[in-house]
Amino acid sequence: MEHSTRRAWLLRAGNAAAMAALGGPWTADGSENPQSPGKTAPSNSQGAVPTPSPLVTAMQRAAQCCLAWLDSRHHWRPTGGYEIAHDTGRWWDAMLRLQAATGFAIPAEQDTAMHENVRALGDNVAGLLTNDGRTALPGGTAQVNPHNFRESMLAYSALVRQRRDALAMQLGRRLVETTRRMLEPDGQMAYARLAGLMKLPLSTDPSMVQCSPPGEWFDATGTTGRALEGFVCFHEASGDATAGDLAETLARVHLRHVVRPDGRIPPALLDRKNIGHNHSYLGTLRGLLRYGLSTGRREFVGAVAKTYRHGLFGAVVSYSGWTPHDLGRSRFPNEHGDPVGEHASCADVIQLALWLAMQAGHIDLLDDVERLLRARILPSQIVNPTQPRQHGGWGAYGHPFGRGCILDVFAAVLSVLTEVHRAAVIRSADGAVSVNLHFSIQTPLASVEAIRGERGCTRIRLPQVGTMRIRVPGWSPRTSVRVRTAGRPMAVVWDGPYVVVPASEVRAGEPVEVEYDLPERTTVETMPVSRRQFRLQWRGDEVAACDPEAPIYPARKGATKV
Repeated sequence: MEHSTRRAWLLRAGNAAAMAALGGPWTADGSENPQSPGKTAPSNSQGAVPTPSPLVTAMQRAAQCCLAWLDSRHHWRPTGGYEIAHDTGRWWDAMLRLQAATGFAIPAEQDTAMHENVRALGDNVAGLLTNDGRTALPGGTAQVNPHNFRESMLAYSALVRQRRDALAMQLGRRLVETTRRMLEPDGQMAYARLAGLMKLPLSTDPSMVQCSPPGEWFDATGTTGRALEGFVCFHEASGDATAGDLAETLARVHLRHVVRPDGRIPPALLDRKNIGHNHSYLGTLRGLLRYGLSTGRREFVGAVAKTYRHGLFGAVVSYSGWTPHDLGRSRFPNEHGDPVGEHASCADVIQLALWLAMQAGHIDLLDDVERLLRARILPSQIVNPTQPRQHGGWGAYGHPFGRGCILDVFAAVLSVLTEVHRAAVIRSADGAVSVNLHFSIQTPLASVEAIRGERGCTRIRLPQVGTMRIRVPGWSPRTSVRVRTAGRPMAVVWDGPYVVVPASEVRAGEPVEVEYDLPERTTVETMPVSRRQFRLQWRGDEVAACDPEAPIYPARKGATKV
């Protein structure tokens, strides 16, 4: 008998996906008002309001959906999802990242209430966000859920990083100390001791309480592995030395258990006897990478980079971004026997690619970031303004190219989108404005308009004269690239995958245009159990058609802003 809470979570996600069919597909021009409360769209130099960016529009939809999931009848708690304690942590991490990236304003009443919910759920002997029965938590089960170590630490980290929040600092330090004391010598967690400490029943979900004989291989990706990123973030935000020490201990434990020297995924993780969780496995890789980047430990960065390049695609993520919920044993198959998918794991792959590209020199992986966003995340977002708790959501889905909506999934996706937004346009170490991703976006550094028609065209305007670097997708032939400044052709100057436009060729407010071909090709994706095949026709990094037809790919009409 599978864990009833997890099964109910997936059933709710599936029902939301079915209801989402009533809404329209994702539209590239963001036809509904994407602005957050009290915000207005910035105007360009001619005074016109620019067409909303699909990336920013998707983020703002998801943020409004996060707000819609707060239940005013129950102290503004996020009810109806996987678990209130779990979802509270996800909510804070996503919303504070969004606030930092875009200035999104959380309404004061909900902000205050959700902070009090952190106190109600986390102010216990362990410091773990927990449904503990002390307060009315509709639909929740009073239990110790080790799955929530990650959500707790990411929420505390975000609150400390952005607000220097005293409560979050206190609870984070408490949970760090609890985790340290509950670790066995071989790195496994003493789950029963934790439940005894908290005087609550322990979760019965087997993916979250796995134990092995001392010294043997074990899978703790569902608990301490996925939490590693949170401990690293808390150490970075607070400077807490114990958090840093704990992160090092967990990083070394999971480096032994979840990666191999050749980059392949350990067979034990994929074995049908193992009750695994893809999002937790990928979350563990995120933690290992974040630890390596934060400390300068190259062995961790290298191990994750090799796993990304040689282990992930074809095993836990498809080329178009299908990611199964289950890893190892298939606990929740769809009607054809294949594992249901969920979007948070696809977002994890995007995050890994983004960090490896921007912080470890693997610039070519930015092509993966763009492809997975355009082929999977953006078209999979639910657009149905009549249903606020679905509009803007992602979740678990049965059809391999389907939609779904559940809070912990779409909050996880939103969190990653904020990182993409921050990396799209940056100032490089040499002072040049670097356009890394081809998404329409307005930033203080540059205004970027990306258009896909017969050819790709990215148009950039700088508010001040300066050198510009524009990355060209690796799949587009270099011979097809054309550059114009203020309407005048110029010679193409390359620096690796970037076109360089010197300051002498740039005029403030005048466009620099980079055009490139959108090669067509066909790929076939085969589902792992049913062997159903989907033939995808690509133009550049977008899916132009799918055979058989898929719910998330509407017919393409003319040029679109991307």
